[in-house]
Amino acid sequence: MVQEEKKVPLVGELVIAQISKIMPFGAYCRLPEYSNLEVFLPIKEVSSGWIKNIHEFIHEGQNVVCKVVFYDRERQTIDVSIKKVTPQDAKQKINTFNLEKRLDALFAQAVKASGLGQQKAELANAALVEFNTYTNLMRNAAEQTKEFDASKLPKKLKDALQKLIETSKKKKKYEVSYIMKISTFNTKSGATELRGIFSAMADKGVRVNYVSAPKYHLEAEGTDYADAEAKIQAAVDAAQAKLKKGTIEVAKEKLKKEREGIMSTL
Repeated sequence: MVQEEKKVPLVGELVIAQISKIMPFGAYCRLPEYSNLEVFLPIKEVSSGWIKNIHEFIHEGQNVVCKVVFYDRERQTIDVSIKKVTPQDAKQKINTFNLEKRLDALFAQAVKASGLGQQKAELANAALVEFNTYTNLMRNAAEQTKEFDASKLPKKLKDALQKLIETSKKKKKYEVSYIMKISTFNTKSGATELRGIFSAMADKGVRVNYVSAPKYHLEAEGTDYADAEAKIQAAVDAAQAKLKKGTIEVAKEKLKKEREGIMSTL
């Protein structure tokens, strides 16, 4: 997010920093969230351990999550740190940054759809002044809050935003992932039997991919997680019905959102 009134980050704030120039004693970085403001990453803030060669830890062009640790107002210099950022905080910051970029693109779509394309920069600034972030703007639009209704943004832009959000929600799909271990005691036509089983599972809307004998990866999509889980269960039931002699073990691998609408992360 870039806001004209927000010139520099605060001490303690997490920022996305792009390494622009590496020196023996540290690296200069640019902050894309702050109009590519230049900051410095001291070598002692790159890692907690001893650093013999800084190039083993960072490289030019790399984007890293840093914490602002020092700001000299007189010299207008800012120091940042990588080592003071936890993996969890780094992941959350990256997710937030990427979400803002996607919502910026969605906002641009709405501006174009409303016929106000020539005012994109002006409208983006006005939206960020009112709502601070695109995430907050879109959440208010999705929930049709009083704040959104009272917003000074043009009505046709607000209508376009809500229409895009609704379209995005309708396209939302959820995916579940499982690992299946299947063994057949059919020594004469086991391969044929397995092909028949996988075909029956595919008919239930489940994708079956070979991992390594006897493991297979199962995936199913649904309008929600319950729908996707039901497809997996139906496929496993079909497999068990077709398996004459053998064993089937199924364990959930993970849950993930696939091909979701942009608003599904809010």
